[in-house]
Amino acid sequence: MARDETTHERIETNEKFERNRRSFLKAAGATVTTAVGLGVAGGSASASEYETITVPAGSTKDITVGDGKNLENTLIDQSAPGAAATIRASGSDWKIRNVGLKGGCGATNFGFFSIMPSVSSGGKGVIENVYMGDGAETNSANEAQPGGLWVNANAPHEGDLTIRNTNIQKYANNGLYGSGPGAANGAGSGGPVKVEGCYCANNDIANVRLGTPGSHVKDTVIENDGAPVHHPNGPNKRGIWGWYVPITVKNCDVRTSEYDAVNGGFHGGEVMVKNSQVKGPTSGSVETKNVGSNPKTKIPKTVPKSAEQAAKGN
Repeated sequence: MARDETTHERIETNEKFERNRRSFLKAAGATVTTAVGLGVAGGSASASEYETITVPAGSTKDITVGDGKNLENTLIDQSAPGAAATIRASGSDWKIRNVGLKGGCGATNFGFFSIMPSVSSGGKGVIENVYMGDGAETNSANEAQPGGLWVNANAPHEGDLTIRNTNIQKYANNGLYGSGPGAANGAGSGGPVKVEGCYCANNDIANVRLGTPGSHVKDTVIENDGAPVHHPNGPNKRGIWGWYVPITVKNCDVRTSEYDAVNGGFHGGEVMVKNSQVKGPTSGSVETKNVGSNPKTKIPKTVPKSAEQAAKGN
């Protein structure tokens, strides 16, 4: 079983960077595919235009998004061996939208995540139409270390975060890891993490992991069809994992083989599943209402199926 207790909740964050759009692109070595798409507040490229940021082999790129800023219409190419990019968003009123990560994350450290967002108290942040479906590079044993999206408990996250129409697959240290802020200042703290219209599949430890008041999973497809990527202490590919506080799951399709489809009860966590289709075991504190066992686990039409499709905003 993967090491999935509160050790994961204490990952240190790096120093935040504040750069304007052009100075960042110069530092990151971005190349323009058609037109500018990484913008300041209110900036937007048309649907078929996007920029490409290329990460060289064996290198890591840090991309930061601050108060009122947008990262949008951007393809991040980390397909070279050992290449990895991480997007750090903090503050309020920021957006990560129409972004595709191409190639598996090549980082080899346990605390590395492709996206690390937080929202300050009273603020809002949005992650929308993002492709993270290539997951993490694996070794010969199909092991990896990085996680997909980790909601930053150390920033801390106290505002309202919505993750919408996003594709997260094949990460080792959780796919969408949003429970950390629930323990940052004592269990039950932190801002809500709202997962809506997403597709999360074959991520180890948990596909979606939540643990802050007001958090929910809605209109989302979650599945585990036996893909081999796993953490060195795994595998344990849960569907939805609830920590610390009650969370709600509604209008979702969840299918797992061998591992829990829904798991609640850790440190006071509860999961209420409503109007959903769930196939697979449940354990811990899980309540159901109008729940069947015939999930449809195709990628939703509103979720990008490739990095290029996401960057184009299609």
